[in-house]
Amino acid sequence: MSRTVLCVEGDRNLCRILAKALGGEGYRVQTAFDGVEALAVLAEVPPDLVLLDVALPGQSGLDVLEKIRDLPEPRGGVPVVLITGNSRTPDFDRRAGVLGASDVLAKPVPLQRLFAAIAHHLRGAKDPIPSSVEARGDGKRRAEGLAGSLEKLPFAALLHHLHGLRTEGVLHLASVKKRKWIQFRDGYPVAVRGNLVNETLGNMLVRGGSVSPAAAAESRRQMGSGRLQGEILVAMDALTEQEMALALRAQAEQKLFEIFTWESGSFRFEIGALLQRANVLPVDESPANLILTGVRKRLPVVVLDAFFQNDGRAYVAPAESPFYRFQDAELGDDQLALLRRIDGTVRLSQFARASEPDRRTLYALIATGMLELRRGRPIKERTLRRRPAAVLDLDVTGSPFSSPRPHDENQRAELAARVERCRKQNHFEVLGVGTGAAEDEIHQAFSRLAEGAHPDRMVNASQTVKKLAAEVFSLVEQAHDVLMDPRQRTSYLLEISRLDREFAEREAAKKALDAEIQFQHGETALRQRSYDAALLCFGKALEQCPDEGEYHAHYGWALHLCHPRDAAITQEALEHVKRGIKLAGHREKPYLYMGRLLKALDRQDVAEKMFNRAVQIQPDCADALSELRLIEMRRRKAMGFIGRLFRR
Repeated sequence: MSRTVLCVEGDRNLCRILAKALGGEGYRVQTAFDGVEALAVLAEVPPDLVLLDVALPGQSGLDVLEKIRDLPEPRGGVPVVLITGNSRTPDFDRRAGVLGASDVLAKPVPLQRLFAAIAHHLRGAKDPIPSSVEARGDGKRRAEGLAGSLEKLPFAALLHHLHGLRTEGVLHLASVKKRKWIQFRDGYPVAVRGNLVNETLGNMLVRGGSVSPAAAAESRRQMGSGRLQGEILVAMDALTEQEMALALRAQAEQKLFEIFTWESGSFRFEIGALLQRANVLPVDESPANLILTGVRKRLPVVVLDAFFQNDGRAYVAPAESPFYRFQDAELGDDQLALLRRIDGTVRLSQFARASEPDRRTLYALIATGMLELRRGRPIKERTLRRRPAAVLDLDVTGSPFSSPRPHDENQRAELAARVERCRKQNHFEVLGVGTGAAEDEIHQAFSRLAEGAHPDRMVNASQTVKKLAAEVFSLVEQAHDVLMDPRQRTSYLLEISRLDREFAEREAAKKALDAEIQFQHGETALRQRSYDAALLCFGKALEQCPDEGEYHAHYGWALHLCHPRDAAITQEALEHVKRGIKLAGHREKPYLYMGRLLKALDRQDVAEKMFNRAVQIQPDCADALSELRLIEMRRRKAMGFIGRLFRR
């Protein structure tokens, strides 16, 4: 028996496409567009799992989850996966945890990740998790349920949600005898193919006056050899290489934007499929901008009028979810002014008399999720959140297609430096905030840093730049997620302290090893009477370990040996040896060298005490014993001389 999933999503188009995708995976899918409807569905037939959007019209998804938990079993204990388009806060996570949310997914949610999350939270149930998706020998997968009518799910909205779900595969489209296929990679349309005769390269070039009908006919005749028509036209000198490249781009755009003219049709998405012999689409366009261009230039007026009429009672409001905040969208000053006046208190029908360009802009921005339709009571201006970043970040340009971003080399170098820097930094350093930073400061830092490296800002960059940007964004996002969670942040601070200690210990051990090696080299040089070399080695050892007593003692003795007749240097040598005794009073060498220095200063009595102390510490100290024997020999010699004097 198939498992049942209840999909609760305020965006009706997204709810429909999720339902189709999950149906293709073998689940029975129920849908609800608000909390009231969701609770009504739960009261009738409890599902096995609930996908619950947080930003529902009328009430928060968390409020709906609280009401679900108040229901009697088994309804009250159903697994609930929350989906949010806003940044998670500690308060949000705490409440989600208290209410027993099974998981929290952040929009945009890749389709495969959504499938995996649902399967994970349904695992262990008595009935096997159904799936109509079978593995095939070529690694492709089919989701026959991800199909539907373009009247219910318009192409603009479909394009938007396929990007939001980061789909990989081929979109099949049909309208009467027309057929189109679009290849998607990571949610971006990258290639297109069609079956319309007037979209063939030769016909398009003849219509545009780029080649003559005779040249087009000759190129078609030569295509029998398996060569492409474009190659043949270039070989015939009918077009230059640059002109052909521009023509192929225009052909791909024409095939894509022609779909916006369809008043009806059907679609089916094939997950993991590859499209052969297709026109490559330009990669310098965000899906939001493709939708804006298609709606502005090609959408039939009858479709536009029907939209304003059918959904006229809904209120137009800025979208709460920053779903498209990083995408470029080309709006003129008039459209921006219109957009900024929208506050959720005006019905869509009241824009029906606006100019056609303004209505097309509204349609496109609703399709791309920058604006949303809300049913029910109007939103009071005082309750509105701040205008979403999607509106603030719109890129106002004049051309319908932007050119590739300049200075790719500089951008690559800058991102590479950021990656290298971020890899060496902790989360606080990545975001540039202190360990006591408040949530608002962390979120603002994330927004500022993420914008410059967000994948949606890199659609026209090279693959190298895209990979670097993705790594930067991943590091910034990870830092944000950890620091915004109080438990994770506390654990991370403890981990930083531990790592700092370990790093300090490793550095100290490395310095100690380097110092010991230099010290040993110095001892060797000292035995070989290479006093300058010994002094240099002992000095390097001291740089690494300035609190090592033996190093001070050896340095002081070598300093004296290098300058035995310089009183000032001898005094400096004495200070080093004294410090050596203070730091390493348990070792014999500092006392040995102090004794030798005092002996050189003709302070024999004190020197003898130093040598004796060295022998007390190390009875086998040959150098100290030798010095004591010399002192004793001199003393006996002196006593013998005095005795001979007395005998006289």
